[in-house]
Amino acid sequence: MAVVIVAGAVIIKSFFLPWALASTSVGRVSGQVHRSIDSSFGSLPFVGKVMAGVKETSGVIQELGADIDISTVVSGYNIPRMVNSKSSKIALSFAQNFFGDVKDLDKKSMLVYLLPLFAVVCIMLAITGMRHKISVMLMLMISGAISIGGLHALNTMNLSNELVDIVIGKGLWQTMYGYLGIFIVSIFWLGTGLMKAKK
Repeated sequence: MAVVIVAGAVIIKSFFLPWALASTSVGRVSGQVHRSIDSSFGSLPFVGKVMAGVKETSGVIQELGADIDISTVVSGYNIPRMVNSKSSKIALSFAQNFFGDVKDLDKKSMLVYLLPLFAVVCIMLAITGMRHKISVMLMLMISGAISIGGLHALNTMNLSNELVDIVIGKGLWQTMYGYLGIFIVSIFWLGTGLMKAKK
């Protein structure tokens, strides 16, 4: 029971830690802007001035010999707010990769709030599990579904593109491994219960 409480506390704390870290650079952004303008509007005469400006910016950065890095961090707590306000391409990109279908993404993003909530549920189930085996079975199903499904999603995500590199932060990894810990404890808990019953 103590392990479940500790794991649950880690999951709740991890909700406010970095879930996604994104990085890019001024040179990279200006290069991508230049390519996008050229491919989309390159034939229009007035676009030449804009492209010249972008090229000049890229040239100045290269002459300085040091590009300017840009980075940002998104926590689990911030993802629904950012997705709903459309204020962060990083949060949008992360949510699209995590939930798959972009339809109703603003509503789907609210599901991340269930992760700390289910951690509290697992703690309560662990406490009642001392008397009722059904509580341990429920805890096993919840933690198993979240940890196995979540770890599979994280390991199959492709969050990098030409413009921004997105790396999964320790907060989300700790969340999934916290649920994995609860899942493993639940298996042992039920296993030892069955062994005692046989005796």
